[in-house]
Amino acid sequence: MKWRFRVLPVLALALCISALPIYAQSSDVSTKTTTHLWYDMAKEITLTGTVISVVKTPARGTETLIGSHLVMQTNAGPVDASLGSYALKGKGALSVSTGDSVRVNGVMKTVRGKQVFIARVVTTNGHAYVLRNEHGIVYLHSAQKGTATSATKGGTL
Repeated sequence: MKWRFRVLPVLALALCISALPIYAQSSDVSTKTTTHLWYDMAKEITLTGTVISVVKTPARGTETLIGSHLVMQTNAGPVDASLGSYALKGKGALSVSTGDSVRVNGVMKTVRGKQVFIARVVTTNGHAYVLRNEHGIVYLHSAQKGTATSATKGGTL
């Protein structure tokens, strides 16, 4: 009977040690960066142009990002600017219509084979609307509080 109480702790320790993972070392292991930058501030550019159309909700079956879009005519041609889901909602929402002059800061991306300008800041009619943070994440609080984020959050433009 006494031998059982001596063997059980040793057996339990042996099981714990055998359950530990074993890693082999290799000299030719390469590492890859796993971060996929959606929005890179180093690549941010400013586009100016005239609003051709404002799309509050893209039609089903279209190959665009969800949320509202602003199609603007620039010197280089028409550009589809993605505004996010909350830019046109709430009391202090982005107020823009066809024919307005706009300045948009953002990054050009290829999404589903199409060029889309990911808008971060939209300036029109003397107001600057900050739609995304420096990582490209859409600000949610502008629609929930009913007021758009002012440009003074990140500095004046």
